[in-house]
Amino acid sequence: MERIEWTADLNLGIDVIDSQHRNIVDYINQLTEAIETQQDHEVLSVLEQLASYTIDHFVFEEELLEKAGYMEQEDHSELHRKFESKVYAMMTDFVSGSDPFSIARRTRNFLQMWLISHIRKEDAKYVPSVKKVIGRQQGWIESALKRIFGNADNNEDVYESPYQA
Repeated sequence: MERIEWTADLNLGIDVIDSQHRNIVDYINQLTEAIETQQDHEVLSVLEQLASYTIDHFVFEEELLEKAGYMEQEDHSELHRKFESKVYAMMTDFVSGSDPFSIARRTRNFLQMWLISHIRKEDAKYVPSVKKVIGRQQGWIESALKRIFGNADNNEDVYESPYQA
């Protein structure tokens, strides 16, 4: 199964967001590895971590868009909610499915296509708005990262999964 390669065209030029997007790509690649090893508990664990991190990213991004006064923030947030619903449905299918690895592969493919498309099409739209204010928001960014993502060394403890196998 092919890994996602981070390419320069995925960079938005907003370091804090680009870093989070690279982390999501890393989780998708970890999911690929877990599928290849055929260990369902590992696949579920990576799916849960990926979902948790992505939701935290969405919270941060949406708050940043609000700070920037991005006019299409509500539409952007709605795309995030639809994504979350789809991922949770896939996770539920994985736990209850008769062929969990087929579901995991479909989930991985969906995640890969959605992320790349979302960055290039939707996230690219907010770049001018965010770049106008980002330099003035460093204090807020630092406190928001700590509040939303918590202690990076202890991130697994922050999330309680409703999808225990």
